[in-house]
Amino acid sequence: MAPRHPQQKSRLRAATTLLLAILTMFLATACGTTPKTDTTPAPKPQPKTEKITYPAQFLYTYGFEKDLNGSRKAAKEFKDSGEFTDAYATKNGDVIVIATEKQRQNRIKVYDKWIEQGERGFQRESPDYRYEINQDGTAMTVWTDRHLSPKSSSGIFLLVPIGYGSKFYMTGHTGPWDMDITIRNSHTSQQVGHFKASQNINPDMNTFGD
Repeated sequence: MAPRHPQQKSRLRAATTLLLAILTMFLATACGTTPKTDTTPAPKPQPKTEKITYPAQFLYTYGFEKDLNGSRKAAKEFKDSGEFTDAYATKNGDVIVIATEKQRQNRIKVYDKWIEQGERGFQRESPDYRYEINQDGTAMTVWTDRHLSPKSSSGIFLLVPIGYGSKFYMTGHTGPWDMDITIRNSHTSQQVGHFKASQNINPDMNTFGD
């Protein structure tokens, strides 16, 4: 057999190297080798928020100053509570609360407790005292008399309406809210009073009869 020319040897080595490289790539692919991927965890999606509007008139009725300064104080209370994403007052005095669904539900539970507290104190006064509230919390009939204590009066005629009104807005409703309140004597069932919660949060109990 004749000896190989040096150029033939060089071409043979190059072909052998190329063949080994191709074989290595094939085996790597067959064994499922995959390129490295970025394992950095993706940022968690932020909870969806909603805007809840408390009209200026509602805030002014239940304790805040009847100007933009009162609205700003109300917004600050919402924000400083740490229960909401944000809160701010608008130029017309409304307060916008930014809340997630979880934050809304947690605050609704607080309003339910206000309502229960006002109702419980009232009912403990006398077995003759009772009340009825319609489904959407805009009308209430109360059976009582002039012996109702000031504390229980505040509970049923102030705390309960505030609780229902606050729930109305926190559940996403908009527009004006009010509660129509009818008072009947707890012994005769005769009507002895009638007013809107927004107009009279401190009724004269002497007019309720014995």
